[in-house]
Amino acid sequence: MARLSISQLQPYAAEAIARHQQEAPVKVGAIASDLGVKVVISDLPLAVSGMLTLDQGDRKTWTIKVNRHEHRNRQRFTIAHEIAHFVLHRDVIGNELVDDTFYRSGLSEKREFEANALAAEILMPWPLIKQLMQHGERDIEILAQALQVSSAALKIRLGVFT
Repeated sequence: MARLSISQLQPYAAEAIARHQQEAPVKVGAIASDLGVKVVISDLPLAVSGMLTLDQGDRKTWTIKVNRHEHRNRQRFTIAHEIAHFVLHRDVIGNELVDDTFYRSGLSEKREFEANALAAEILMPWPLIKQLMQHGERDIEILAQALQVSSAALKIRLGVFT
């Protein structure tokens, strides 16, 4: 499968994402806001990381709900993952999409792979990683802290497998 790029998105989405990728950490809440999506930290069941819902009243307003019981870095990835579903798949979601802790939602594996790939691209854009590394930082733990992602997520992004 070809690598997903921000430049392949609709211009409004690509611009909203790119605008907030200039410094670490990427501000996913600001991206959601620019896209017109609300983010709410919620008491969700432990098996649910997040959900993307369409307001049944106005049928226009989308909301990302994130499980307050998960680690902040996990919440950030969940927000980015739900932003990816919003940008890429909202035409097939219907009224609600619930992602469990393994980011399985009932959508196809291909769509979940796309959402994970775009979430990684949102949170860990290559230019930002390169910028951090050009300043001499090579330690994955420190890079992950700067990006506010897990070291496991960054290792996957960098292709470092242990």
